[in-house]
Amino acid sequence: MPATRRWLWLLVLLLLIVGGNEALRAWWRLDLLDRLLAVLLALTLWAFINGRWIFAHYHALRSAWLSRRLPEARPLRAGERLLVLAPHPDDEVLAAAGQIQRALAAGAAVRIIWLTLGDGFDLASGRPAPRPEALRELALRRMEEARRAAGILGVPPEEQVFLGYPDQGLLRLFLTHYYLPYTSPHTDLEQVAYPGCRTPGAPYTGQALEADLEAEVRGFAPTRVLVPSPLDAHPDHQATAYFAMRILGKLGEEEKLRYYIVHGGYEYPLPKGLHPRLPLYPAPRGRRLPWRRVDLGEAEVARKLEATRAHASQMRLIGNFMLAFVRTCELLSPLPIPVRTLPEDLELD
Repeated sequence: MPATRRWLWLLVLLLLIVGGNEALRAWWRLDLLDRLLAVLLALTLWAFINGRWIFAHYHALRSAWLSRRLPEARPLRAGERLLVLAPHPDDEVLAAAGQIQRALAAGAAVRIIWLTLGDGFDLASGRPAPRPEALRELALRRMEEARRAAGILGVPPEEQVFLGYPDQGLLRLFLTHYYLPYTSPHTDLEQVAYPGCRTPGAPYTGQALEADLEAEVRGFAPTRVLVPSPLDAHPDHQATAYFAMRILGKLGEEEKLRYYIVHGGYEYPLPKGLHPRLPLYPAPRGRRLPWRRVDLGEAEVARKLEATRAHASQMRLIGNFMLAFVRTCELLSPLPIPVRTLPEDLELD
């Protein structure tokens, strides 16, 4: 060791000895209350500096405890058919990337339907106060990202269906514009105008959306349908649930519905960022739902991460939120809302 470095280490050692000695002398001069206050101050300072670490580990322990108590969902078998309804490109990955992989590996068929192309998320356009043309370009970019992510998960192109209805307008289509066309304030469109969508020229009405969705359900004949919960905080997710519940109810097949939550309230899910060894825990907005757990292997988690990153336009803005869904499990509920007494004839896997 060079002579200069030896002298530095000797100086540090002397400072530690002198400082420790003086700290001990000062400590023993204090009475009990002063010592307690000094300890409390030190702990407060330590907690302030390490707040994120404490917060992350608290939620890690909490989520592991909550998720471990949940029963496992019945896996899909060969010959079954899984239909995933996503209000926007990326919802299918956040909520069901692992389940899609599991279904395909088991020999089940999988189809994904995106109700919108996310053309109302103005921040994702990369421009301040974007014009309608910029948001239409964003829609095409998000469509390509969704195709890329679905391909990573193994979903063939013919099972990727885009409806192209207005982002942030689905609840209006369900409630107030079921028959009267709605004009998107983001894109100035009042009909499906994107190439590659199922019904080009379809008006922005709830009736047209429901007709498209019902035709897809009838044609695919799913044995399980994954949809957002009506308890999700996002209006588009709520509307997707309402449309799906009405269509499956009309067909007498509401028992096929399984619900997921993406926008779950209280900064859900915590901690933010990538934590691939943590389980996902039930969202606060769905606290009393009968959740079922789908455990994922390391390879499935890695592929979900790759598919999540394929949504590059969203990762740039809300990456920590999206990565927080890349966990060791996914959750689904057989009921849309909590009930006090479960129906006797309800199959809960």
